[in-house]
Amino acid sequence: IRFNLDAQDTVSCRLPLIVIETGGQTIDDDIKIDAWLKVIDNGPGTMNNQFQEGTDYEGNIGIEIRGQSSQMFPKKSYSFELRTGDGADSTASLLGMPAEEDWVLYAPYSDKTMLRNALTFHLGSRMGEWQPRNRWCEVYLDGNYAGVYQLMESIKRDSNRVDISKLKPDEVAGDDLTGGYIIKADKIDNYGSDEYFQIKPAVHYENSDDYRFTYVYPKHDEIVAVQKAYIKKYLTDLENSLNGSSFSDPATGFRKYLDVRSFVDFQIIQEF
Repeated sequence: IRFNLDAQDTVSCRLPLIVIETGGQTIDDDIKIDAWLKVIDNGPGTMNNQFQEGTDYEGNIGIEIRGQSSQMFPKKSYSFELRTGDGADSTASLLGMPAEEDWVLYAPYSDKTMLRNALTFHLGSRMGEWQPRNRWCEVYLDGNYAGVYQLMESIKRDSNRVDISKLKPDEVAGDDLTGGYIIKADKIDNYGSDEYFQIKPAVHYENSDDYRFTYVYPKHDEIVAVQKAYIKKYLTDLENSLNGSSFSDPATGFRKYLDVRSFVDFQIIQEF
């Protein structure tokens, strides 16, 4: 709910506010630019306006446009990281979510209900696994109203997010080599050849040949060659076991490679 407070058209709303100032710069889709962020949340039932001081955070950030196909929409999504005055990484708790450095401002442009991602994350969390925490907010960019957004946790290795083992560049043997890893099946537009890999399963399907995976954790410029080879072989072996004649074997079939319950839950939510 939004309404004018006074004759100067100061607008107030019940949703938290995200105020971003770039100093006239254009936000790019490749390299984060330096900007200023203010997060205003006076609590449930209390009005917020963009000219208040920040309640959760007021300081430096690096920000870039997020997404691939969605970049064509007039309402952009953004990724940003909190920074200190000298550009070092910083963390803060935003809108009640655990303190972290990296965040997402998701613009629900193609979803006119603006509810689908939030509902999906809610149902996924009720199944017992981590889903990105998120809060509705309204965004002002360089003094202009940009619309309703979701402030969300980005997917990354963290004790409060994807709680997997830390993988160092020198961990290249034994149990250390097994992870953790976070990768995603993704488009590779604007990716360099060292930022993704392909697998070629023995059994081919028209719509799934040459799967392309990008590195999320460790990042492409931090993961070493032995670790790259391990995770590529792991996924190739998984595909071959899933599509092979002994796929149901409890010791050598697909169960050896994946958590069956989490994959079933994922498919239920995906289809819903």
